[in-house]
Amino acid sequence: SVIGAVNTVSNKEGVFKGYNTDMDGFLEPFKKKELNIANTKVLLIGAGGAARAIVAGFAKEKAGNITIANRTLENAKSLSEFSKKLGLNSNAIKIEDVNDSAKDYDIIVNATSVGLRNEPSPISLDGINEKTIVYDIVYMPMNTDFIKKAKDNGSIVIFGYEMLLGQAVRAFEIWHNMEAPYNAMKKALLGGF
Repeated sequence: SVIGAVNTVSNKEGVFKGYNTDMDGFLEPFKKKELNIANTKVLLIGAGGAARAIVAGFAKEKAGNITIANRTLENAKSLSEFSKKLGLNSNAIKIEDVNDSAKDYDIIVNATSVGLRNEPSPISLDGINEKTIVYDIVYMPMNTDFIKKAKDNGSIVIFGYEMLLGQAVRAFEIWHNMEAPYNAMKKALLGGF
């Protein structure tokens, strides 16, 4: 796996094979909502493990440019170098240097843990609009401050549970070698929220 991590293992007649469902899980909501990634300008907040899979997804779907913003600049730079190896135009900045530039991006993704404990949005979303896609991979709580601010601006919102559901769908397909019952899985997942 280009991501360098495994989160799903299949056992076919004693042969174990590892997969990573993060990239497919991340991309699933874009496909379900028929949202285009090609040639977009992306702001990715965070440079941890999930961010690596997200970068791979943006590379696969041919995003135009990705800016990686992180508290630790060295981690953002490292992920930016990984992005470039995958063919993405990329740059790295410190998260505080985002300032009021969110409006300059087509897609903004929060790949940090900020929001898990109802903390304020990691960046200002001033100036974004109804064409901006805002994606928070935090799935509990569902309506993080980041998501609330995106909704207030009329933006297209992708919730963290949608990535989690996408990961589960992919794992189901790996394990059962058949199409996952997406709607039943979504209903079961949202029953817990």
